[in-house]
Amino acid sequence: MVSTAKRTLEMQLLLGPDETVPVAGRFSYRSDRPYEVEVAFLSRGETVATWLFARDLLLGGLCGTVGEGDVRVWPARRPGGPRRVHIELSTDESVCELAVRATELAAWLEQTAAIVPPGREHRYLDMDAHLARLLAGKC
Repeated sequence: MVSTAKRTLEMQLLLGPDETVPVAGRFSYRSDRPYEVEVAFLSRGETVATWLFARDLLLGGLCGTVGEGDVRVWPARRPGGPRRVHIELSTDESVCELAVRATELAAWLEQTAAIVPPGREHRYLDMDAHLARLLAGKC
C-alpha cells in the first residue's frame, strides 16, 4: 500500500528585494518514491509547473545551504519576520526563487518522515519494479 503526504503551502515568488508574488505550491510525497518530492505550482487553480527533486534538499535546507545545479535550498530570515526557506529553481532559460515559511515546510516534512524515516528510504524502494519499468520503457 502506498502512503502519501500532501499539503498546499503558500509561497512567495521573489521578483526583487521588496517585490513578491504569492504562489501556491502543492507538495506531494509518496512512500513508493521515497527519495523524491513533487511540487506543483498553482495559479488560479491550475498547475503551471511541476518540479521533482530530492526530499533531502528540503530537509537540509531547513538548517543550511544545500543543492547545486537545478535546485538549491537555504534558510533565511528578515529582521522581525518569520523564518523562511528559499528554494531556487534553475533551467537553461531562467532562474526563479521562492520562499516558504519554515514552520509550515517543517510540519509537512514531519509528515513525510512519519511515512518513510529519513535515511531508511532504501527499505521502501522496490528496485525490481523500477528496473522493470525502465527496461520496458515506461519511465
